[in-house]
Amino acid sequence: MSGLDETTLLVVTPVVLLVVSTLYVVGVVRRTRTDVVDRCWTLTFLAAIVTTFAYLAGGASAATWWATGLGNGAFVLSLGAIWAGARARAGRRSLLWVVATSAVVVALAALVDGPDGGPWAGGLAYLLGVAAWSMLAAVELLGRAGPAARRAPEAVALGFTCAVASAFYAARAVVFAAGGPTSPTFERWFPTTTTTLVNLVLVLVGAFAMMALRTRETTVAAAVRFDPVLGTRTLAHLGRTVTDPGGRPAVTPVRVVALRCRDGAAVRDAFGPEGREQAWAHLADVVLRLLPAGGAAGSDRAARDEVLVVLPDGVDDAGWVSDVRRELLDRPVELDGDTIVLEVAEGRAAGGADALAELVRTARADLVARS
Repeated sequence: MSGLDETTLLVVTPVVLLVVSTLYVVGVVRRTRTDVVDRCWTLTFLAAIVTTFAYLAGGASAATWWATGLGNGAFVLSLGAIWAGARARAGRRSLLWVVATSAVVVALAALVDGPDGGPWAGGLAYLLGVAAWSMLAAVELLGRAGPAARRAPEAVALGFTCAVASAFYAARAVVFAAGGPTSPTFERWFPTTTTTLVNLVLVLVGAFAMMALRTRETTVAAAVRFDPVLGTRTLAHLGRTVTDPGGRPAVTPVRVVALRCRDGAAVRDAFGPEGREQAWAHLADVVLRLLPAGGAAGSDRAARDEVLVVLPDGVDDAGWVSDVRRELLDRPVELDGDTIVLEVAEGRAAGGADALAELVRTARADLVARS
């Protein structure tokens, strides 16, 4: 490659990775609320940095031969974290532990080969791991996501880049298995310089696609104040009910109540997801009907069957919950012709409105303890 040798690439790469990763992490930190998607995709760039410096360390001295295993495992973790974040974005469990397990296996494959394995210790396991996670990430972004998620141009760009990387690494793995890293075909078509460039493109496209995608999605979510089905406030906007006229968190005491349908899973099994949604909406409707002056109700789509309620300090929260239970008994929900009386579990917390997020966590913990 004219004017661009392997050493230059290996020196420039960590600088580029550090800058890009820092920009992504800073962008995530500046948001008021992060989620599993943000954490998984931040891990992608942190692991990529570890990969690059591990390979530099492994090539600097024979005594640091173990760094090859660290780099291999970290890069597999980096690509797998894209897949985990894409799953979380689609509302499924991230299964990040599966990714971490595969990264450990790949790292151990290099360590088993020992110092005699050289820079390609555990190479086949590494190439197959990268190819597999890249393809799974592409499938998750372009295939399994919902139509709206698939239409996002940033997701398309990220998914396409992952697919190209998967094809490249799969071909590299086949040639590696057939003739090893010293075969003429491998050295001609898959040298370190070419691979480093591919990795740089993957990191750059991935960083800007992820940042743009998450910025747009969080902006859209922040613009939605109420759940269109439940009629409750979104969790992001629940705190705005307890602000002072200047928009700052009020310091007045409040009571937070977390309510959850005890029968959510049973309703889903008997009446399907639609029936479960109806039962959740019925609980929300009862809560909204009984809200006292100065109270507010919110919900989070990530916590199904749950309604969060903020009550003024003067309200007897235990008595109010009793009223909700009595109303649910008097007004059962109709599901496919059957009459269902919903039972609710509760969790409560009290404190200053300026610590609403902490009160919500405490109420949820109390809810779990009482269930």
